[in-house]
Amino acid sequence: MAAAREAGGPRRPGGARRHRGTDLNRAAAVGFRLAVCTAHLAAAVPAPITAIIPARALAELARLLGDQDELVTMYLLAAKGQVYFQLRDTVLVAQLLEGNYPDYAQLIPRSHTTRAVMTTSELRAACRAADIFARESSFSVRVSVKPGSELKPGNVELDARSAETGSNEVQVSATVEGAALDIAFNVKYLADVLNVISSESVALELSGSNAPGVVRPLGNDDFLSVIMPMHLGG
Repeated sequence: MAAAREAGGPRRPGGARRHRGTDLNRAAAVGFRLAVCTAHLAAAVPAPITAIIPARALAELARLLGDQDELVTMYLLAAKGQVYFQLRDTVLVAQLLEGNYPDYAQLIPRSHTTRAVMTTSELRAACRAADIFARESSFSVRVSVKPGSELKPGNVELDARSAETGSNEVQVSATVEGAALDIAFNVKYLADVLNVISSESVALELSGSNAPGVVRPLGNDDFLSVIMPMHLGG
């Protein structure tokens, strides 16, 4: 998802695979977003391994898999600088990229001051509605997190505006911890994350209007996405 090609911003034309112990960490960063997913191996690797796989190869692997829950075996051939993906009826071979992948762990905020938990499908629908009105402003959407009170539940409001089509404001019910906060995100980036999350609920963690936001599926510690904020207009 985060390894997709896009205009603007620094590019990382591949995804990193890091094997350490029984964990396989997969990360991709491009432009203003980062996605990290952890898989757990049946047996520990003898030594840590890092490989950078081209984004095009990962996209092709995703296309081959589709919605199937199919076993994939990955072979790293360091001497040849290649990676093999073995599917049931297909073998995909790709040349590894040279160089060192950025230390993506430094991009992940270690704390937050505001946390909102919402129903994934409701937030996804709100992003879809906001997308239509945000096209004139580089898909920038104001996200307002509002804590609840004894009389009123908390919510997250998505506000998108267009000189031609008008404005769109959608409120999503949320359980909010921390202070109220306004931030702007590219709504397409937010939607991309939500489209790959299958958990019923999702958490949005924030630490300021100018700091990255973290999206996590509730009940799943093996995936997260970091999204950089956009300029927050008046």
